[in-house]
Amino acid sequence: MSLKLHDIGDDEIRIISPLPDGSTRKRPVVRNSVLVIVSVVIVILIVAVLIFNMSREKNDDTAYFASDPVEPVTEVVVPDVAPPVAKGFIAERDTTVSGAGLKILMPENCIVTLEIGDDVVDDSTAILVAPAADVMGSDGRIVGTYVVKGMLVSKGESKSGFCSIVDGNISIGVADATPMLEHALESDGSFFRQYPLVVGGQIVENKPKGRAMRKALAEIDGKICVVLSEKRLTFHDFSQALIDAGARNAIYLVGSDAAGFYIAPDGAKVYFGSQENRLPGNYIVWR
Repeated sequence: MSLKLHDIGDDEIRIISPLPDGSTRKRPVVRNSVLVIVSVVIVILIVAVLIFNMSREKNDDTAYFASDPVEPVTEVVVPDVAPPVAKGFIAERDTTVSGAGLKILMPENCIVTLEIGDDVVDDSTAILVAPAADVMGSDGRIVGTYVVKGMLVSKGESKSGFCSIVDGNISIGVADATPMLEHALESDGSFFRQYPLVVGGQIVENKPKGRAMRKALAEIDGKICVVLSEKRLTFHDFSQALIDAGARNAIYLVGSDAAGFYIAPDGAKVYFGSQENRLPGNYIVWR
């Protein structure tokens, strides 16, 4: 018997067995089935991996693995509490202009009202109280138009300066007739008249020529404030000092020794005027 070289592969075997007559013959080549099965399995796995990777790339924008870190969700509970209300106070400033010393009292975060009666002098909620309209006689009769909470208490136009308080907004000006009066009557507001001192940054001359301690309701830096003189002044000198202090508009408040007070930033109660003279019994009040 002779064998032919190179007629089988490396993964094949050839079995040579004797025939019944004693000769030999070639049997068919048997392929290694195990190797074939393994190869098929490998191909299937490769295809499966490719398909899986393609699917993952397609869904990378939404997919994540369980091993990926997940940010914890924190629930924020907002308490149902109203914001704190700023406490009102009186900012005080001393200045000397045109040779006259002035104390400027500037209410901050306050509500302003017009009131009648001396009870307000002992009111613990008031932080600035100043006499408002002039009175006549021992009975304290108010001179000029005076309105409190929409009620006409007194009527007259003896002075052209006015103060109007409507819905907590205060305005001062000069006018013999003004719609602000009607507005105050219709809106449960307040209104009173006084001597005009400054209009548009200009002096308004008044007939009284004597000297006295003066008080004013003035507009300085766009805010309404009370201004007190530290010495006796004429109307003219007081008006000029107000202008030099920055007043754009100003009307008079009852001067001389008419009493009032304010609460200083340190909590102290500071009086001005004479506490023995509580006339006129009507006041402009800040709380």
